[in-house]
Amino acid sequence: MSVAILYYKVSQERISSAKLSEQIADWVDELPAQKQQQVKRIRQQNDQVLSLAGLQLLKLGMADFPDILFSLSQLEFPKQAKPFFNDDIDFNISHSGNIVCCVISDTSKVGIDIELRREVKPATLNKFLSEAPRTTTNSGTENKKRDFFNLWTKNEAIIKAANFGSIYNMHDIQHEAHGGHYQNHFWYSYPIELVSADDNKEYTCHMACSEKITLQDIKLKQIDTL
Repeated sequence: MSVAILYYKVSQERISSAKLSEQIADWVDELPAQKQQQVKRIRQQNDQVLSLAGLQLLKLGMADFPDILFSLSQLEFPKQAKPFFNDDIDFNISHSGNIVCCVISDTSKVGIDIELRREVKPATLNKFLSEAPRTTTNSGTENKKRDFFNLWTKNEAIIKAANFGSIYNMHDIQHEAHGGHYQNHFWYSYPIELVSADDNKEYTCHMACSEKITLQDIKLKQIDTL
């Protein structure tokens, strides 16, 4: 396997179900004590569920690696870096709106970012896009918004794959056609179509990888039930 992406849609019916609180408690109990406290401090139940669901996707994805013993209690959560548990596996989780996704690889460093396309202040659009190379369009609010989230998710995925920096380091990425140079490495980026239309909501998603792969190398799997 090269790269696997698992994703899950959290329905509003699921969020409001009476059984959810019990399942949240079960999911939290699987985590290291420090992470349990962090999750419990999340005020919005929707965000809490998405955060926990991403880790459940990781657990499901690790079933494809039977030679590696894994449990969520093994995870370490550094303050300024990605969670990790094994030098042979790299993974990353992202969520937005009501979609959560997890990318896993045993061959490459990976990062993923998904964003629900939403309203962005015109000043932010203009500033962000004017500073970006090879912007595809300069006119029309909807086109600018599309370009903004394309560039944003690409940048976020690269930064997360590199496991260094934050959104404030986006200007350090030197973009090229198939990715960008960052932290003395070229990171390949790939647009990922998780959901083309979701209750009239539109999402943008990019994955970044330390090695060049093809879209056929990416195993995409929708999870219907957690």
